[in-house]
Amino acid sequence: MANQSFLALFETQDDPSSISAVAQTITLSFVGDPLIRWLRPSAAPWSTQQHETTKWQYRRVQQAILEGIVLRSRPSTQLAQEFPTRSQQKDPQAPITEINDGKEGLEAGTVALLFPPKSRQTWTLNKMVLAVKLWFLSWFDQVSDNGANEKRVEILLDAHDRALKMITTRYNVKDPWYLEVVAVHPSLQGRGLGKVMMERILDYVGHAPLVLECTAERNVGFYTTLGFEVIEKVELADSGEAVSCWFMLRRATLKEDSSSQ
Repeated sequence: MANQSFLALFETQDDPSSISAVAQTITLSFVGDPLIRWLRPSAAPWSTQQHETTKWQYRRVQQAILEGIVLRSRPSTQLAQEFPTRSQQKDPQAPITEINDGKEGLEAGTVALLFPPKSRQTWTLNKMVLAVKLWFLSWFDQVSDNGANEKRVEILLDAHDRALKMITTRYNVKDPWYLEVVAVHPSLQGRGLGKVMMERILDYVGHAPLVLECTAERNVGFYTTLGFEVIEKVELADSGEAVSCWFMLRRATLKEDSSSQ
């Protein structure tokens, strides 16, 4: 956890530049995600160059700000210097390259969409204003992920609801935090930022129970090392196409003693 203190996270407000920074990083990070591909069987991959995708992701982040907490780090270009690759650590003179689609500084380095337990949800004046704003937009400027298959989205949502009920009944965890999205900008992957980001999130929630959905088998072991356990592996299937999803829970733990860090 040596690098943890250097990854500053900020709560995103209803600010266009901040929301865009989060939305673009989510789009770039999940282009090849197996679950996203299954949900959008006939559509082109997500792209920051697609106006409709960009608009939908922007609105999605706004909704997450209203209902939960959106965390973001500094821009990807800045984190590229703060978290060099292994080769750059060995050779400080090695050049630092970034993938930024010609829009340097517009994307956050790491982001998370996090939803607190109902008992922890609070209303502020800013959230009330945002709620009214989104209500009007839902009527006069509707957006959607046009490539998503509605039937498959419902299959996913049903599986999500069943998993949460199972956690309540089997593990007696009645109101956990829910981590919907955690993403590292593609240009920063392989630098250990995923682990640092997760450690920051666990500290943020006070090491309370936390639920997430893992959509890539290669990442199951990673989450296990952080204390998560697989509650259920679900196969989402439709029209002969299927994808696996691992629902994982990290039970409540005590924070590490600050003297041991």
